[in-house]
Amino acid sequence: MKTLLINSFKKFSKRNFAETSINKITFKEFFFNTLNIIQHFKDKGLKENDRILIKLDNSLNYLEILLACFLGGFIACPIDPTTKKRRINELKKIYNIKYFIKEKIKFKKKEVNKSIINYNDTNCLLIGSSGTTGESKGIVFSSSSIVKSAKSFAQLAGYNTKSRILHCLPMFYMGGILDTFFASIINGSTIIINPRFSIMNLNNFWELPIKNKANILFLTPSIISMICYMYKKPKVKLLNHLKKYKMIVATGSTLHQEIRDKFFKIFKKKISVCYGATELGGPVALQIGRNCFKSNGGKHSNDIKIKIISKKRKKLIFIKTPFLMKGYLTRKGFEKVQLFNNGYYNTGDIGTYQKGILKIEGRERDIIKRGGELLHLSFIENIALKMKFIRDVAAFGKKDLNAGEELFLAITLKKNKNKKNIIKKIFNFLSTHLRPIEIPKKIFLIQKLPRTSSGKVLKNKLQLLD
Repeated sequence: MKTLLINSFKKFSKRNFAETSINKITFKEFFFNTLNIIQHFKDKGLKENDRILIKLDNSLNYLEILLACFLGGFIACPIDPTTKKRRINELKKIYNIKYFIKEKIKFKKKEVNKSIINYNDTNCLLIGSSGTTGESKGIVFSSSSIVKSAKSFAQLAGYNTKSRILHCLPMFYMGGILDTFFASIINGSTIIINPRFSIMNLNNFWELPIKNKANILFLTPSIISMICYMYKKPKVKLLNHLKKYKMIVATGSTLHQEIRDKFFKIFKKKISVCYGATELGGPVALQIGRNCFKSNGGKHSNDIKIKIISKKRKKLIFIKTPFLMKGYLTRKGFEKVQLFNNGYYNTGDIGTYQKGILKIEGRERDIIKRGGELLHLSFIENIALKMKFIRDVAAFGKKDLNAGEELFLAITLKKNKNKKNIIKKIFNFLSTHLRPIEIPKKIFLIQKLPRTSSGKVLKNKLQLLD
């Protein structure tokens, strides 16, 4: 696996690896900087398998640090740069952190012997997660699983030397580490590093990709929704730029059909959906060609095997993959991953699998049983999003003695409106598009949906609404 990466840097040494608003850097220069950072870690007294906590904003230096950990034999532990001090102290104890990076690493550039590389097939990455319990834990990956997954996804996505990937995803979770970084290295693709997407940089978001001729873009569904809201009538220059994209990919969580259709109506460009999970080593399936644009899911690589197993009328997706995590690091220590049916992992997602195409219908917890009938929450959310004044919506269930589970909606509006009238208007609209059993018991108007750093709605927090 080490040979695959090193040969990539040799093969593409003169090509541009990364481009920012300030400078451009070749594969050779990037590798040179990585070796210097490995030396910096060793000068600090770090040893093989020492854990390094990384709390930085997106930058070229961040990617250099990630690769230095990988090739130097250290374990990278990236976290959200907005993480509070109390949580950081908690993670330091759980992860047994030896070095904490919270600002750019400065080093004197010098020739470093390649023998400094200390790659072994050991743990190399800890991705933070709180799961459904809210308890801090790290998802553990081996170096071989990361490289294998990167190679597999690069082939599935068709990355090559002409691929110019716009990187605006957080660099502390799998989409920003594997899909847009490690997979790019292997086939000589160029990364265009935009600031991490936020409402603050939305107005000038397209400047760098237009200037640097990006042709592949990864966005989360929440980002796509925000872009649709801000760009109602995009300029011709932007539309011409988007025509040249090989792929615009939605990743991180479910993309509602209403949002997908709205993006196409505004930008005249279809969105592919990438389905995956951190625990599975990142991406599993990608919509390519004609198999996309009507559901979540897509084709998968030959390395992955899929089974659909029925459980209480729900069709659960089980996946067997060589990219799977090793387990969780928690307060109690290391917990090995639990597998079923000869090595298959229960994803907790529901869907169908036919002729090599995986279709995702939602999470197991995104289907509730109300009055003895299974209701797909994503379907109800998609209907609600047809109302033009709604910005965001999440359907969720609560346990109920009579109905089994009761249905509720949390909604954010595009503009402040009279709450009493707007709730009545929403109920009237839903009653003409949904069956009585699909009408929510109550609608909550809130300022913002609670989300994880990767954009997934925290429905366990919504269940506290009353």
